Amino acid sequence: MASTSKGNDSQAITELRSKKAPSAVMPNKDQRFLLYFIFGTYFGPDLKGEKSHKSVLERKSEGLPPYSSGDLAGSHMEMVQLERIYYYILRKANKSLAVKSSLLDQFIKGNLPTPPGDESAAKYPQFPNLFPMELHCQQSKNQCNIIDNIVFIHNPEIGYIRIEHIARFGRLTGLEDFSLDRDAARLHGSAENDNVHSMIVQDGEPAGDLSHLGSSPRVRKIKLVQDVLRREDQHVRIPPVMKSAATSSADAAMTNKAPVLAKNEAYTGKKDDAAMLFFPSPPSREEMANIVAATKKGAALMGTAAMGKVGPIVGLMDIGECEDAYMFRVSLPGVKRDESEFSCEVEDDGKVLIRGVTTTGEKTVYRFSQTFEMLSQNLCPPGHFSISFQLPGPVDPQQFSGNFGTDGILEGIVMKKTQI
Repeated sequence: MASTSKGNDSQAITELRSKKAPSAVMPNKDQRFLLYFIFGTYFGPDLKGEKSHKSVLERKSEGLPPYSSGDLAGSHMEMVQLERIYYYILRKANKSLAVKSSLLDQFIKGNLPTPPGDESAAKYPQFPNLFPMELHCQQSKNQCNIIDNIVFIHNPEIGYIRIEHIARFGRLTGLEDFSLDRDAARLHGSAENDNVHSMIVQDGEPAGDLSHLGSSPRVRKIKLVQDVLRREDQHVRIPPVMKSAATSSADAAMTNKAPVLAKNEAYTGKKDDAAMLFFPSPPSREEMANIVAATKKGAALMGTAAMGKVGPIVGLMDIGECEDAYMFRVSLPGVKRDESEFSCEVEDDGKVLIRGVTTTGEKTVYRFSQTFEMLSQNLCPPGHFSISFQLPGPVDPQQFSGNFGTDGILEGIVMKKTQI
C-alpha cells in the first residue's frame, strides 16, 4: 500500500508539474502581438514580376486576391535570417518581450502553445496562417533550415495600419522608425546572446519609393512612430471650416485631430455651414476611402496637414471641370518642393493622393547666423503628411500633368477616361 501511495503521489506531482510548466513558456499577449505584427509587416511573399514587395498584412488590407504556386518566384530564405531580424527589431525592447528561439521556432512551424480561452491567440495567429506551408514550404537543405518564397521588407508601407497598433508597436519596441538597416538586421544576434540587448547598432537611413509628378523614380521616405504616439488617443473628425473669404466655400477636411468648436456653433444643414463627424475609433483604410469617395469635393488630411491651427492651411483646394478634363489646385504652403520628398499620384477612379513634408511650425528657426525662438506656432508643424481627395469621375492617369509652383500651389490637369 505504501508503495502504491508513493506511486500515486509521484504521479500527482508529475501531473501538477505538467499543468504548471506550460504557463512558464506560454507567450503573453504582448509577445503574441509582436510576433504577428513583425512577421506580418516586415515579410511578404516573393512573387514573380513584383517590383515593390507588399507585406502579408498590406496585401490583406488591400483585399488582393490569393496568389498561387505559379505566382511564386522560387526563392529561399534561411530561417536563421527570420530569427535575426525578429531579435534586431526587439533590440531596444524589454528582454521579456522577445520569446526564446525555441518558442520562435514553434511559432514559425505553427506549434506555439496556446492556453484554452486565450483570445490573443486567435487575434494574432501564427506564422503558417500568414504564409501557408503549401506555398511556403519549410525544409532542410544543405544542413540549413529554409523557407520558400518569402522576402524581407526592410522599409514597409504603414499607411494601412491602425494608429493604436502603430502606437503599441512603438511603445513595446522603443523604435522611432519603421525602416530598418537591411544588413544590420540580417547579421543580428539571437536572444540567447547575452550582449544582444546591450550591443550598439547604428540605424541606417530609411529608404523607399515616392514618385514625382508624372514619373516614378525610386526615392527615399521616412516612417516615424513618434508623431503617431503623440496622437494615438485622438479621433478622426471633420473640423469646422475657418470663416474667411478664402475658405467660406471650402469643404470640411478629414483629420485625426481632437475636436475644437467655437462656442454656440451648431450645424443647421445649410450649404455654408461647417460640420463635424466623430468615430468611436480611427477608421480603417477602406472606411476612409469610402468616406472620401462619398463626397465630390471632400478631402482626407492625415499627419501634419491636419494639425494647423490658424493662418495658411495645407490642403485647401479647388476642383474644375471641362468637357474632357479635370483640373485641381491645392494649397501647400510650407511644403518642400524637392521631388525626393513630394509626390502626387492619380488613380483610374479619380482618386488623387499627395504626399510630402512640411517645413513650418518649428520651435526654433535658424537663419544665417541668427537663431529665432518662435513665440507662436500656428502654422502646420514640420513632418510628413498625406492628402487624398476624389475627382468627380474616372480619369486616364497616363494623361496627367502637374506643376508645384513657388507660390505653394499645386495645379494638376488630368484627362477624363474615354468612354468606349
